[in-house]
Amino acid sequence: MKTRIRFTKTGSMKFIGHLDCMRFFQKAFRRAGLDVAYSQGYSPHQLMSFASPLGVGVTSDGEYLDVEFYSLPDMPLPDLIAHMNRFMTEEIFVTGFEIMPDGFKNSMSLLRAADYVIVEKRPGVFPENWRESWEQFAAQPSIRVVKKSKKTETELDIKPHILAQAFTVEAFSQTTGQDYGVIHCEYMEADKEAGTLYLQLTSGSSVNIKPELVMEAFFAFCGWECPPFSCQVHRLQMYFAAPDKKEEAHG
Repeated sequence: MKTRIRFTKTGSMKFIGHLDCMRFFQKAFRRAGLDVAYSQGYSPHQLMSFASPLGVGVTSDGEYLDVEFYSLPDMPLPDLIAHMNRFMTEEIFVTGFEIMPDGFKNSMSLLRAADYVIVEKRPGVFPENWRESWEQFAAQPSIRVVKKSKKTETELDIKPHILAQAFTVEAFSQTTGQDYGVIHCEYMEADKEAGTLYLQLTSGSSVNIKPELVMEAFFAFCGWECPPFSCQVHRLQMYFAAPDKKEEAHG
């Protein structure tokens, strides 16, 4: 039985890397007494995979985890979510659970886009008159950057991959059609005057645009220096292609 689990990762858990996050879920499922499926062979492991692992320091309200179970407790899904959360923490907890159809491809292969909010940790980090500067930056015919990996450097036009943008959650919700509910990004609550920028970016195995890359290009455009760790990146939601219609997406 294949399932897709949506969860939140916030607070101090943003410093926990991907492998430790996976171990957290493995232990939580065992403590919850769930009948998780295991691989075969000499070193069996729980059958689970993440749609797009978070970088260290990034928080999220919209993470997705694929898990295969041999069976599930006979209870309504809201009760099952509540049962799992008894073995989670206040900073990592399950917010959604879906049983997937036969032949389901893993979420990593279906991922197409993701929504983010970038928040100043203190006012003044963003350039002066940054909203006007952003509109000029986004209006360019192309936005060329050098995307670096461990082995290669690739020049890329990221403008087609900035799918939506807004300065407020209300405007962003109207554009994306999403109701984000409570956003668990600590700096939004800590200082209401801090600048916030909402972005929907292309994500997935073929093209994956990180908000940090976009912000580096924006700050370079403004001739403004951004001190390390001065902005909080928070993922709001991911979108996946429908298995039978690759151009259709849903979260």
